[in-house]
Amino acid sequence: MKNIVLKIGVVFMMLFLASCDDGIDPITEVDSGPDLEDPTAQIVSPNGNVLIPFTDTEINLDIEVLVEDDIEISNVTVILDGNTIRTFDSFLDYRIFMDSFQYENLQLGSHTIVVEATDMSGKTASDSLTFNLDNSYLPSVEGETFYMPFFEGLYTELISESDPTVVGTPNIVSGGYSGSTYEGTTDSYLTFPIDGLFGEDAFSATFWYKVNSTPDRAGILVVGNDVPENRNQGFRLFREGSATEQTIKANIGVGAAESWNDGGMIDVTAGEWVHVALTVSATESKIYLNGNLQNTTVLDSSIDWTDCTDITIGAGGETFSYWGHLSDLSLIDELKLYNKALSQVEISSMQP
Repeated sequence: MKNIVLKIGVVFMMLFLASCDDGIDPITEVDSGPDLEDPTAQIVSPNGNVLIPFTDTEINLDIEVLVEDDIEISNVTVILDGNTIRTFDSFLDYRIFMDSFQYENLQLGSHTIVVEATDMSGKTASDSLTFNLDNSYLPSVEGETFYMPFFEGLYTELISESDPTVVGTPNIVSGGYSGSTYEGTTDSYLTFPIDGLFGEDAFSATFWYKVNSTPDRAGILVVGNDVPENRNQGFRLFREGSATEQTIKANIGVGAAESWNDGGMIDVTAGEWVHVALTVSATESKIYLNGNLQNTTVLDSSIDWTDCTDITIGAGGETFSYWGHLSDLSLIDELKLYNKALSQVEISSMQP
């Protein structure tokens, strides 16, 4: 009885397997036809000049290539600056090949990348790109003309890529708002030519500031002329106060007169970084702390730049050292100047 059941099962299985092949054509090789077309080769990435942060001097470059052929790809070669960096000769899809990879530690400068492709009949194609790897600083806000981040012990202004005149022995120290920071010392400051920095009747200045209340008053940013105790040209941003409170103030020269802005107070005891912004338009001056407007003063006339040539950073300098506005021993970081009056929206966007 068991043998009969077993034989019936075997017959049933054979009939089932036979039915699975019913209606399916056998696999046969199909001629791909003549190879009529040249392959195509494309560098997908990079696709132009590459800009990296000004703090970097090299990059791990992302490279992506695309090769296509009407019949079959034989090999693909990627060349950088005359040196072969990748070769491919095995493909999952014989007609379309796309691959991406990184080339490590590419240095600043001009580079040329080439991708070469060959198909099975020996026809070739190539694509090339010459690009520049650059770490030049790009202004973050329209109208920005000056940026001094005090990066890696340097006083260099990044837009003009030039250095200020250093008076005395100021310091660049660690522990800034963003990396290193300017630290004032007695009888020390920086000066920089103002040509091209400010608008005819408007400008702004922004920076991060950690106040040192000793001495109890100091110049911070000053533009003046060489007339003694003359405040009718340029501007003076300074601080005054006590060991616990310091007020950021401004004086604007408007030609035949001057305008005072009593600004806002910083709590010295908090020991915190404060974002300071001074904006001057043709009609008013404004002082902001941490993005909040502290005070607005209406101007009788627009700012007068007559005979003003330099900005002093970190002191009253040559034109505003009287009334005790000498060197500021505070920390100043991420100093920027603009040729327009920034809006509150723009200043708010600078806050963390």
